[in-house]
Amino acid sequence: MSLVQAVLCDRFVLVCGEQQANLDNGGILHNFKKVFKLNENVIIGLSGVIEDNYYLFQDYLNVDFTLKEDCPDSLEEVFAHVSARYQEMTDQGECDVFSLVCGWNGGEFEARTFFIDSADPSNSRITEVKQGRASEAKLISCGDNRHYDNFLSCMARRGFSILGLQDTFRDVLSMGVKFDDYIDTNAWFELIKRPE
Repeated sequence: MSLVQAVLCDRFVLVCGEQQANLDNGGILHNFKKVFKLNENVIIGLSGVIEDNYYLFQDYLNVDFTLKEDCPDSLEEVFAHVSARYQEMTDQGECDVFSLVCGWNGGEFEARTFFIDSADPSNSRITEVKQGRASEAKLISCGDNRHYDNFLSCMARRGFSILGLQDTFRDVLSMGVKFDDYIDTNAWFELIKRPE
């Protein structure tokens, strides 16, 4: 499974993704963007089977994984569209994704992860993540659990700034390629700052 991580706090949401796409047919694509800013309030991140992610996000992505033109949808509207696709996909039972939607809901930063496990459908779920208290930050990691632990340990060295978090993710990728064949070290970032 590929890797997308997000950090939510009271000032911003930062979504980080690596850029290796592992196709169903065994092929590998490099420099494949998996993090997209739909508009000034919404970011999506793709992890899992790339072809299944197209189905999950087809309201927002073209078949070549470029953004569709002009997405005026609010965060709640994107949650609703993606949740409906998620339900269709879980009913089919043949999909594997672990992806996220996050952004600004007008009052705070919020995210949802969409996990579908075809091998064990009882694991499939949507998880909601809210910003929490002003002094808190939340880390979301869609991928191998070891990347979550690596992010926390690297962040302690890099600090909690946007640049520090980007460097932390680069460190996570450098460490992760040693044990995770589904990722590479090419990073992509999207950011939404709290409106003034």
